[in-house]
Amino acid sequence: MKWIKEYFIKRTLNKKRETPAKRALTQFQHIKTICVLAETKNEIHEINEAITSYMGESVLVSSWYFDKTANDEQAISDKDFTLFGEPGEKLNQFLSLSPDLIIFTFEKQNYFALYLLHLKPEPYRIGFYSEELKPYLDLMLDKEGKDTRSDTEQLLKYLKQIN
Repeated sequence: MKWIKEYFIKRTLNKKRETPAKRALTQFQHIKTICVLAETKNEIHEINEAITSYMGESVLVSSWYFDKTANDEQAISDKDFTLFGEPGEKLNQFLSLSPDLIIFTFEKQNYFALYLLHLKPEPYRIGFYSEELKPYLDLMLDKEGKDTRSDTEQLLKYLKQIN
């Protein structure tokens, strides 16, 4: 079943958008909501710490990670998509959010995660450098080490500088 879902998602991702999405960068001090898409629950914890330490407690953070086995509210897997690759009920919760910024930390290509970015074209998106992610992210930096927290702080630092 997963390969059928992946097929429909890849097909959608390969279609070119008629009009490219216009992503306006919200001024750094006006960022109030951030959505995080991460590979693991541990990464979510580290990223949330980085956001809190760098931007303060006033920023609302919604976090999601991919895990096939977890029953956690924040866990997303291919099971949350219909047979034809449409988002299920759990993902509609993510799609209903209106974040000012999306932080995307996947290093390996995950079509399900890319599809979520595809479905949410308006917010400014930042993450770690990967050739495959160029069409999806607005600001990318090389990941310098294994420490997700310090790498996320670097992303936020550069975001603040370009703003």
